[in-house]
Amino acid sequence: MKKTAKILSLALAAAMTLSAFAGCGNGNGGSNASSGTESKGTSSAASQNSEASTESTAAGGDGYTITMAYLGNEQPNQDAVMAKIDEQVQKDLGMSFEGLLMGFGEYQQKLNLMLSGGDKLDILPVVSNLANSYINAKQIVNLADYIDEYGKGILEFMGEDVAKSGAVNGFIYGIPSNKESASQAGIVMRKDIVDELQIDVDAIKTYDDLTPIFEKVKAAHPELDCISGTNLVTQIQTWDPLSDSFGVLMNDGQDTTVVNLYETEEYKVRLNRIKDWYQTGYIKLDAATTTETSSNLVKAGTLFSYLSPIKPGFLVQENVSCGQEMVTAYIGKDDGSVSNIICSGNVNYIDWGIAQQSEDKVKAMQFLNYAYTSPEWNNLMNFGIEGEDYARVEGSEVYIDYPEGKDASSAYHLNMGWHLPNQFKGYVWNGQPEDVWQQYKDFNASATYSKAFGFFYDSSSVATELTALSGVESEYKKPLETGSVSDVEATLKDFNDKLYAAGLQKVMDLKQEQLDAWLATQE
Repeated sequence: MKKTAKILSLALAAAMTLSAFAGCGNGNGGSNASSGTESKGTSSAASQNSEASTESTAAGGDGYTITMAYLGNEQPNQDAVMAKIDEQVQKDLGMSFEGLLMGFGEYQQKLNLMLSGGDKLDILPVVSNLANSYINAKQIVNLADYIDEYGKGILEFMGEDVAKSGAVNGFIYGIPSNKESASQAGIVMRKDIVDELQIDVDAIKTYDDLTPIFEKVKAAHPELDCISGTNLVTQIQTWDPLSDSFGVLMNDGQDTTVVNLYETEEYKVRLNRIKDWYQTGYIKLDAATTTETSSNLVKAGTLFSYLSPIKPGFLVQENVSCGQEMVTAYIGKDDGSVSNIICSGNVNYIDWGIAQQSEDKVKAMQFLNYAYTSPEWNNLMNFGIEGEDYARVEGSEVYIDYPEGKDASSAYHLNMGWHLPNQFKGYVWNGQPEDVWQQYKDFNASATYSKAFGFFYDSSSVATELTALSGVESEYKKPLETGSVSDVEATLKDFNDKLYAAGLQKVMDLKQEQLDAWLATQE
């Protein structure tokens, strides 16, 4: 695993250089440095930013408009912030900027329409499990043709192996966002109920530890659902999904034989446990079909807890989302041991790529280099305009907060640093640990790396099978994993029979063949 070791060392070196680091997941504000030495917002990265700007300007910005699709929710002051970003990009690169905001529920369809329709588009987020379809449809650019010459700033701080890790058979489809990469999940609970019932949070280690807690909560508060969500079985991940979970590596990715997750004993045990919870009345009855988020259910006063990925500083965002104070506990394997795994999909969950229809791919690559090295751009995108949407916290070089008289209802606050190219270049939102990036680094360093870390399989030859498998999964997975089926054993058998009929074995065999060949190159 020499190459993997090299990738890991480079990843940690990059994190140190940036002063800190998934799934997967969640907006968490931003900071320049764990130590605070680089968190003066813009001045610390002035030389890097100047170099990126000089390189691009020398090549000639010529007023080219960069069109970038990104994820998030519509914000107050949105138009003013976009105008300010355009002004900043014109100043730094001699290019104009147009941001295309897309919600999580619509972005895949919108991007597909833009990519197939040839609309004006330069930069797009590439979710790892969609990369193959974009590559096969020739809708995105191979960054290998551009990054060495026009992405020097990216390569310098990320390291070549990390910067080029979003690749299938040498085709670099995108550059990973700088975020936490480890995948460790747990339970998120209302603190007022925890305090009232004197629940020992530190004693929670496994799924089974939750059963007596739910019993106590239901007895004291029959009006509450104890838990909800469609991730009750698979949120606590102890396997490498190998992109799509149609063939996985068990034992925290340490086994290298591809198996069917849905036939494993671990999966069956979890299903039966969740079924017991459902029958006892602990799980929200419509958990399989509700479109309401768990945090909104907590805010509405109908839910006690939910499962979620957990990371340093996690509770800051959850307290805001839930409208009250929450507490968390990590949940590991059934034997009580911790499961904290990093797979390829964690690091490359969302990468940034260039659309094939970009009218100037060199300028698009220059812009990406700028987006990864510019603190001004990252702060504007994530937090808006200083003095209008955020203000520096007195006495701190790293913290920012809402200006007096402003809050989330009146100020721009995208809060999607984990999704943006480089949140490490931004400020830290007040309430986060000041050394949050160092904590991310430590969190990642504590993880178990899958033996397939760095591997993405080429699924082009099984595209038809994957479509069919996804259809079967959408029919069975949610009902099974929320406990709402009448007979777990019979339903699970039907699920697996239909998966194999849809081509699961063919997909697993392909993964195994490609994984074996890839592993042979790592020795």
